[in-house]
Amino acid sequence: MHDKLSKEEVISAIDNGKSEGGSSGRHWVLDPIDGTKGFVRGDQYAIALGLLDEGKVVLGVLAWHGAFVQSLNEDSSPTKIQVCNIENSVEASFFESSEAAHSMQDLTSTIAKKLGVQAPPVRIDSQAKYGALARGDGAIYLRFPHKGYREKIWDHAAGSIVVTVAGGLVTDAVGNELDFSKGRFLDLDTGIIATNKKLMPSLLNAVQESINKQNQSASLL
Repeated sequence: MHDKLSKEEVISAIDNGKSEGGSSGRHWVLDPIDGTKGFVRGDQYAIALGLLDEGKVVLGVLAWHGAFVQSLNEDSSPTKIQVCNIENSVEASFFESSEAAHSMQDLTSTIAKKLGVQAPPVRIDSQAKYGALARGDGAIYLRFPHKGYREKIWDHAAGSIVVTVAGGLVTDAVGNELDFSKGRFLDLDTGIIATNKKLMPSLLNAVQESINKQNQSASLL
């Protein structure tokens, strides 16, 4: 039996993480407080841990659940979670970031209108959005940061695999799988979307139509 690590030893071990990631070998991806501003406000945050193997996410744990939900009570049993099975986008609700820098809310609003979504957006911090989606608390997650923002792998590794194992899909704005093999950042042109398999085709269409409309409007300025 190993002695329990002290708080200082845990912090020191985290600080030793200097991996640049990449397409070869195994790399742990940790965000010890994902959603820092939410944490400071006393709102949503998550502790997110993912494992990359040859550039692919093979394991993910969020502080409050992974592919299973389990109480901190030692005697409790894990419960399998699933994304929602909504097929009609009119009945859907969607998550986006509460941070303005992480979400072009004019674009996400246009996408929602094209889908006929009636519910207002649910804006929360951190990868709790992935967790809520995986648990079926909502149907769609839209993330379209402003130009120049670089997505970091530790903001998506754990959450994306949790949604995938729960039966959902996580892609970029044109339907490609997220590529975690290129180091510390995701090489994305536009944004990230996540939903169940039934809604993904209509979501992709709405996203492309909305982006094209936005680009056309910008070219006229």
